Amino acid sequence: MITKHQLRREMTARRKALDPRWVADASGRIVECILSLEAFRVAESVAFYKAIGGEVILEPLFSECWKLRKRTCIPTFNPDLKIYEMAEITAATHFESGHYGIHEPIGVELVSVEEIDLMVVPGVAFDPKGNRLGRGGGYYDRLLDGFPGISVAVAFDFQVFDEIPHTAHDIPVNFVVTETKIVEVQNEH
Repeated sequence: MITKHQLRREMTARRKALDPRWVADASGRIVECILSLEAFRVAESVAFYKAIGGEVILEPLFSECWKLRKRTCIPTFNPDLKIYEMAEITAATHFESGHYGIHEPIGVELVSVEEIDLMVVPGVAFDPKGNRLGRGGGYYDRLLDGFPGISVAVAFDFQVFDEIPHTAHDIPVNFVVTETKIVEVQNEH
């Protein structure tokens, strides 16, 4: 089986080579799939992320959530603890380039992950069992560890494999959503 390092390198190269118009179009289809999820419709508080490097673009969901009066959060890096924490954002939130060059909110209220109903997460590669390969820092595994809500991984079809390498500390997700399908993971998490 391919190693985590090899898979990260291969997927990073593929994402960097994507045409931005294709990314925008495929991301739009993924956003539509998320909007169709019952778990999204009933969620009162949701967490997303700001896309970088060919990741699925979720910004259209931000404004949709604000229209629906859903509490909307994204990760912000805590340099003292070296972890990501969730912060509530609104249409008035200002951003700056943060950890890894990711746009992070400025001057926002932190939200406990226990208060979030639905968390949409990025990643490098996924499989139908809900296994997720991230960038290697374990940041989302720590956010998902003990998360009581529904977790949704978003990816492009080429990022989904029959099986990916994973370890006991890797936290699986409840759904994997691509531009062509929604996979509800059937397991014990």
